[in-house]
Amino acid sequence: MPLSEAPTRCETCGDELPARGDGPGRPARFCSRACRQRAYRRRSGDQQPEVEQPEVEQPEVNRGATSARPLPASRDAFIGRAQELTDITALLRRSRLVSLVGPGGAGKTRLATEFAARAATTGPDGVWLVELAPLTSEHLLVPTIAAALGVREQGGEDLVDTIVQALQGKRALLVLDNCEHLVDASASLADALLTGCPQLRILVTSRESLDLPGEAVLRVGHLSLPDDTPVARSDAVQLFVERARLLRPDFEPTDATRQVVAEICVRLDGMPLAIELAARWVRVLSVEDILARLDDRFELLSRGPRTAAVRHRDLRATIEWSYELLDDAERAALRRLSVLAGDFSLDSAGAVCGTSPQATLRLLADLDAKSLVVAVPGVVQRFRQLESIRLYAREKLVDAGELAETTERLVGWLTGLAESHYVDQILYTVEDDGPKVDDERDNLLQAVEWATERRDERLTVLAAALGGAWRRQGHTVQIRKLLEAALTITKRDNPYRSLALQELGWFSYNAGDFERSSELAVEAMELEEPRGRPVALARGLALLTVVYQSTDNTAASVRCAERVVELLRPLNRPLDTAVSMHNLGYALMATGDLARAAALIEESLPVYLELADPVKQLETLHSAGALALERGQHVQAGDYFLRSLEACPEAGSPAMYPIEGLAVVAAHTGEPKRALLLGTAMAAQLRKWRLGREPYWQRHVDVAMAAARDALSAQAARETTEAGERMTLAQAIAYSLRTPLAEDSPLSQRELDVAMLTAEGLTNREIAVRLSISERTVETHLLHIRTKLDLRTRAQVAAWAVERGRVSSRN
Repeated sequence: MPLSEAPTRCETCGDELPARGDGPGRPARFCSRACRQRAYRRRSGDQQPEVEQPEVEQPEVNRGATSARPLPASRDAFIGRAQELTDITALLRRSRLVSLVGPGGAGKTRLATEFAARAATTGPDGVWLVELAPLTSEHLLVPTIAAALGVREQGGEDLVDTIVQALQGKRALLVLDNCEHLVDASASLADALLTGCPQLRILVTSRESLDLPGEAVLRVGHLSLPDDTPVARSDAVQLFVERARLLRPDFEPTDATRQVVAEICVRLDGMPLAIELAARWVRVLSVEDILARLDDRFELLSRGPRTAAVRHRDLRATIEWSYELLDDAERAALRRLSVLAGDFSLDSAGAVCGTSPQATLRLLADLDAKSLVVAVPGVVQRFRQLESIRLYAREKLVDAGELAETTERLVGWLTGLAESHYVDQILYTVEDDGPKVDDERDNLLQAVEWATERRDERLTVLAAALGGAWRRQGHTVQIRKLLEAALTITKRDNPYRSLALQELGWFSYNAGDFERSSELAVEAMELEEPRGRPVALARGLALLTVVYQSTDNTAASVRCAERVVELLRPLNRPLDTAVSMHNLGYALMATGDLARAAALIEESLPVYLELADPVKQLETLHSAGALALERGQHVQAGDYFLRSLEACPEAGSPAMYPIEGLAVVAAHTGEPKRALLLGTAMAAQLRKWRLGREPYWQRHVDVAMAAARDALSAQAARETTEAGERMTLAQAIAYSLRTPLAEDSPLSQRELDVAMLTAEGLTNREIAVRLSISERTVETHLLHIRTKLDLRTRAQVAAWAVERGRVSSRN
């Protein structure tokens, strides 16, 4: 070809070709070896390459190649994870690096493999899966990936650059499986590949993320459990049944045994590996036997398939793999956290680890990043360990000889917390961000068991704290045995004995045994009088106040309530004082002293709405409604009762009383059917919870229900009564609020309102003003929203509301 006819631009990229002399040889057609190679690859599927050979053998990716084997064909059914597969697709559209992060045994590899197999059918330039778990050195990482891609080393060229050159221009998916032991090297390589290959996408499985810019992280947790969905629809239960049938084709669980399977899945945290290992035992054990043996799960769950990697056929080996990757400080923290049952806070974690708040936060963040602790959804700064990880860590704690020392730190911390709650304050205020007794129920139970075994004098205050936490959750049956045992073990001069007596007194009160409750309260007061602890003494008097109200001894009730005000007012604690004033005002209503009662309740109400928790707000708004009833102000009473219910619709048994108030108001305002329906429903609920009414309030309810029945025909009254007895508490709350439960959302209407106003950018205070509720109630609604929707931030709540197109029910 004459020189004048030689091409001047690259046939591949169109760039100008470099000038060359008049020497012999064919004219250049490409500006670089890379462009020549790309042109060759485009032609190779349709025609033979030119006779011309490159000066140096160029790297070539074998289309669809994998690490020593093709994408593995499934041998059993892929169960669940439909949402995760959808999420991976969506994330890979937005980000070129997606990391599947979760604890060992969560099924990250199986999920990634399933996604890769589906993507391979539509991927334009291939899918590669590279298994990194067998690698023992980061120096093997790049050669392993090069071999999996079919890329050969080029003389004098860095192998990473060669891989980049081979993948340039390819719309391919690279799956890097099990990166956690090579996380730094994997991050460095992924960064280079993504920088040099604009169309490449990488899917990573690891127990911690690569922490690269633009990385999207999808946490792979448990399969859906019976706690979240009906048993028959639980993915965890379906996985157990499916794997069991492979080994025993006749395995067909009944309703009863399916419940046992459900409990197995819950005990195993919904983790796929543990569930599959447990299901293998159906060949020789009943599901009841499998459940009974889970206390020694590491011995039981150690017989996986022969061809599986050790960490995939032995639960202990799975967790050991993660444990060995930790540094000494992280291992020590993981061991010591094992004494904490259930979820825990930064404070409790710091107490058992013996570390400063800053160090504790760093350690928890590191363990969370490595999927060895998990943040509790919807709750700020609370964490938990999966049960299998906790049991493994406890073994390590015993082996290290640290069990007694660590447990002693926990017991000491909980004792201080219980003392603060019972001796120093009646209620927590909104400004108090410290640990709460009710949040430590599981840990308190462990501490009580430990103190009981050692007949430790701290047992009484720990038992009182646990008893109070259980009582506030409605679990009264267990309290008697717990507290009576503590009082039997400890001496009469124990400084905390009165606290246990008070809690036992509350148990007796809730059980309707007012005589026994009074005896216990009087004994507690006798012990407290000489100790000079006004708050502890006031607690006993507060118990006597309600006992006397329940026995219609109104004069004695008022005297006790007045003494409580005298004890607490000098302490200059606004909320504690407001509580005592409210209680006195309610006691005075029963005596007919409405003027004094009104003054006390009206003075205490603003303090409650600003500082008290939602349940206490519910109580004082109910009292304001009762006062309005006494004055014959039915419309105002109804408004107070409605606000009371709105303050905390999920309060459980306390919500019954404002609903009863609304029933009473309905009877007085011409809605007899509504009155009888709600009144009957609450009477049934009170029987269910074994709760009663003070004689003063009972008279209000009896008069209203009689009036409602008289206003209806016999048949209408009978039908309404039957409907009320069938009504659940949740249905009664929705009916009382006159708003139906949302069919397509787990949120109540009020929670939907809060979510929408959050999306509109309003602060908690502005939302409170808009909805005529307190700021504290808004905080509680947001906590419930995050918990129900498994969201962790306010921004996520706002995004959810916008996406769902919610509209506030108030203008």
